Amino acid sequence: MPDSLPMALLGRRLAVAIPDTVLEEKSSLRDKTGKLGAMARAFAIYGVDLVEVFRDEGGRGEAELVRKVLEFLETPQYLRRRLYPLDEALKYAGALPALRTPSHRPKVRLEELRVGEVREGAAIGGGMVDVGLDSPLRMEGGPASGRVTVRVTSTAPLTGRAVSREEVREYWGYKVEVTGIQQVFSGKGGWLRVSTSRLGEPLSSQIPALRSSLAACSGVKLVFGSPSKGLFDLVGPDLRVKSDFVVNLFPGQQVATVRTEEAVFASLNLIGVLLSEKA
Repeated sequence: MPDSLPMALLGRRLAVAIPDTVLEEKSSLRDKTGKLGAMARAFAIYGVDLVEVFRDEGGRGEAELVRKVLEFLETPQYLRRRLYPLDEALKYAGALPALRTPSHRPKVRLEELRVGEVREGAAIGGGMVDVGLDSPLRMEGGPASGRVTVRVTSTAPLTGRAVSREEVREYWGYKVEVTGIQQVFSGKGGWLRVSTSRLGEPLSSQIPALRSSLAACSGVKLVFGSPSKGLFDLVGPDLRVKSDFVVNLFPGQQVATVRTEEAVFASLNLIGVLLSEKA
């Protein structure tokens, strides 16, 4: 099985938890949006299923900005105008490159559409859904609302039914939830919680135990601190108790700080490599 497959197809769910102060070193909306774009790209490349944005009470309260931009970037381009009214927070988000995950289906002619294909759509009223084609699709089983995942059941006439993301065999993007830090470490969901910290154990010493734990778990949650506060600052000395692993990814770093987006890429790559070893 190739290393490039997302975690879900390697038999694991994958979550990332970041504080809403992840943007604190950026002063302009353009720079904040660019940083979120880099992280969204990492989430998409490695098949992240869930992004938890937890509140840092000492911050600027930017959880909704983080959520809004990440959700916008995960939305197929053909649905954005329907689902997102003009919003200053999204001023620069539309200029970022598309993630091009499998859920971002290209537009095709109706005669090229296959029964069974899954597409993201937006309800437009009257039981009809825009799925990015020249004609809207009629929903089976009653009208839909908002964003909906649809499986095509007929092309003439064009009809479909709503399906859950769990029913889709391909990676279908990430969901974003705003939560509190206690919920990140609550133990709900059966996640293997891997916290990243410069005060954690060197990565090389944790590889054997981490490899073994990954083989036995059903989902992995990677937790990150902010540019100015590590997880020990945010959580306290109980971080080691609340986490299954506290790992220093860069024990020999030659720079003053490692940016969050850099740590996200490194962590997701590590987890992907360890999981694919057993695939």
